Amino acid sequence: YLVNFHEPFILISTGTWCISLNPFNHLPLTKEELENDCLSFMTYEAAPVKASRLFAGNEHEQQVKRISDHFNKSMARYRTMEFNPRIISKLQEKNKCENSQENKVSLKTSSFAKRNLDNFQNDEEAYHQLMLDIMNQQYSSTQLVLKGTKVKRIFVDGGFSKNIIYMNLLACCFPDIEIFAASMAQATAMGAALSIHSAWNKKSLPNDIIELKYFSSSHCPVL
Repeated sequence: YLVNFHEPFILISTGTWCISLNPFNHLPLTKEELENDCLSFMTYEAAPVKASRLFAGNEHEQQVKRISDHFNKSMARYRTMEFNPRIISKLQEKNKCENSQENKVSLKTSSFAKRNLDNFQNDEEAYHQLMLDIMNQQYSSTQLVLKGTKVKRIFVDGGFSKNIIYMNLLACCFPDIEIFAASMAQATAMGAALSIHSAWNKKSLPNDIIELKYFSSSHCPVL
């Protein structure tokens, strides 16, 4: 990513953990950031990379199973569920008090785990609420490493990059930043090869290593 993109960006690497990596944030870790599970990694050139992490993949897996069991639906159904902004608007109106600025989002405990599934009309509504709760946490987590940098783009790779609801909600939360789902085959091996490219390969770098899909905030409900 650093080879291909030179304007400030954040990479959210998703899986069991969702880790927001900002290689353009060189500020020392603050007490607040440390208390919220932020770390500083290092590039192969010894430059700092500030990172925040969220246990969102594990939470998603556990709560999807709960939704599936409650509504007697296949868990596979949620892999391809489409984003429905009308449901999001309805849920936000319903949960307006919860989303007030007075209630700080917890990065350690899930809001959805405490919700009564009988309060949802169907599993689609319940799943959209789960993704909305996860995105509220994701926004707060990513903001921890976004501060102090003029990030132009956010790239998402891993499992959630294929989740249409997650990607659309992320675009809604960051309307002034370009949001992309990213895919790169054998990313770790590719990164190692690129880091020593000049020492072993005389050919120019290919410009199609990373496959990107753009997500717009133009059709978003107010978040």
